[in-house]
Amino acid sequence: MLCSKRQRLVLPIAASMVLNACANVDIDQKTQNVGVGAAVGCVAGVALAKLTRNDAATACVAGAVVGGLIGYQRARSAEIDEAREAADAARKVEGAKVSTVQTDAVSATDKQTGKTESVSAFKSVSVDIPISQLDTPDGREAMRKLNDYARKVATQREETVEMSIVTAPAKGAKAVAAKTIQTSEKAGGGTVLRKQLTDARVPANVQRVNIEVKNPTKVSV
Repeated sequence: MLCSKRQRLVLPIAASMVLNACANVDIDQKTQNVGVGAAVGCVAGVALAKLTRNDAATACVAGAVVGGLIGYQRARSAEIDEAREAADAARKVEGAKVSTVQTDAVSATDKQTGKTESVSAFKSVSVDIPISQLDTPDGREAMRKLNDYARKVATQREETVEMSIVTAPAKGAKAVAAKTIQTSEKAGGGTVLRKQLTDARVPANVQRVNIEVKNPTKVSV
């Protein structure tokens, strides 16, 4: 079957997009955005069209719709994986404790087809680091990775990421939070909002670092 002029244009353009994405795999493979997901879907659609003798251009559009949702799922999955990696750095710190990464279920709906799927999205991660270990090489590296993760999520989402640094109240102090010291750092189109405060629930001589985002319950992709 001979390809139309439109079909001949679609396949190399879509293939080129995917090859370029693959060539840059070391840069940001895990955080492919919706556009890259769409390109993958487009090539998959064209391949399907060749097998089923359907119109390649139409199949490309259908594939791109699926790819958009795939791109969103991959981005959220990557955030969760990277949160675990950042938290794992703290496991090397003597006496540190790492909580399980918490997630939210986001209902993602495809704008074109109306198809809806539940996607797990990063919500929060918490790490307890002994204050005595903060200035050790492992302690500094753990804090660096946690800060880098907060910046990366803020940059990619273009949203506010909250990073709380909490310690126990001083001996003899009332068991209430002291005045919060708050600073903000721009990260791309987003912001990392850092809060320093005290909480009686935090063990003495420990610094608790908590990174948290707010997810929508529903989203269209």
